[in-house]
Amino acid sequence: MQAWTYAAAQAARVAFYGAHYMAARLVARDGFKGVTKPAHPLPSGPAMLAAMRALFERDWKNVEAGLYPAPVDLTDEISHALSSLRFLADIPRVARRQMRRGHDEVKTTSARAAGDLPRYYRQNFHYQTDGYLSERSARLYEFQVEALFAGTADAMRRQAFVPLAKALDGKDAPVLLDIGAGTGRFLSFATAARPAWKAVALDLSAPYLKRARRALRGRNVEFLATRAEAIPLPDASVDAAVSIYLFHELPPKIRAAAAKEIARVLKPGGVFVLADSIQYGDAPGFDGLIDVFPQLMHEPYYASYAKADPGRLFRGLKHEGDEIAYLTKVSAFRKPARASRG
Repeated sequence: MQAWTYAAAQAARVAFYGAHYMAARLVARDGFKGVTKPAHPLPSGPAMLAAMRALFERDWKNVEAGLYPAPVDLTDEISHALSSLRFLADIPRVARRQMRRGHDEVKTTSARAAGDLPRYYRQNFHYQTDGYLSERSARLYEFQVEALFAGTADAMRRQAFVPLAKALDGKDAPVLLDIGAGTGRFLSFATAARPAWKAVALDLSAPYLKRARRALRGRNVEFLATRAEAIPLPDASVDAAVSIYLFHELPPKIRAAAAKEIARVLKPGGVFVLADSIQYGDAPGFDGLIDVFPQLMHEPYYASYAKADPGRLFRGLKHEGDEIAYLTKVSAFRKPARASRG
């Protein structure tokens, strides 16, 4: 693939999903009236486009370096684009929920689906219909994420693959644990790029994992419908772990418990990659977005995450560095090869 083909494909994605984002904002415009004025200025349009361009340039350099194949699959793109009508039909429901701050519908309307799921999970994150508790939600989720990020979500996710590939390439059948795997979007890419890897997809949502099973059919993947703070795997059993856009949706105490579990299940020398929202100070021109995001999208634990210190949170692991990929920060951690002597 030539660079211009890649650039054209990404420009088309940004235009397509960006149009859906603008449609959602137009319908939900009344919901913006109650948002508190941000403490920091919002970024300009040119600044956001420049950051998008930098993301795509890095993505293409990774392709040129051979870290992963060119991410252009017309069949896959068409398949996801077919969710457009479902997304547009759902916008008014989301907007009405946003207007009345209706974030706890699933506590009553989906009681049976919720079962014994933890309380922090039984709510309408992003004001989305059914929260994470239905097949309807699972069908819409990836489209909603791409629309929210105007077609850049997949490119941001791919940056989490880079430190994983550097850590696992050369290992014999390494095991990768994806914590909060959702519908399997990241693992679909990772296991296609590295078929020899064994993967474990962990998520609390049975409907989302059902969709992940379909997406990952024929791949060497195990599925676990369980909590990140209670991973049912033995100590030192995985070579690497990754978590994408999960930790900002966990309460602080659960966040800390999940971090301990990750350190426990990693093998000595194993790598953990956290790909989540940028935090205050990571991209100072974007701090205004961090101010308003939890109000607009019902993210009850996001504000605390935006101020958290990942190095302190994962203190059982060595923090090896961060990369900013547009609105995502990719942080790499490594478990010490041997216990330090006191």
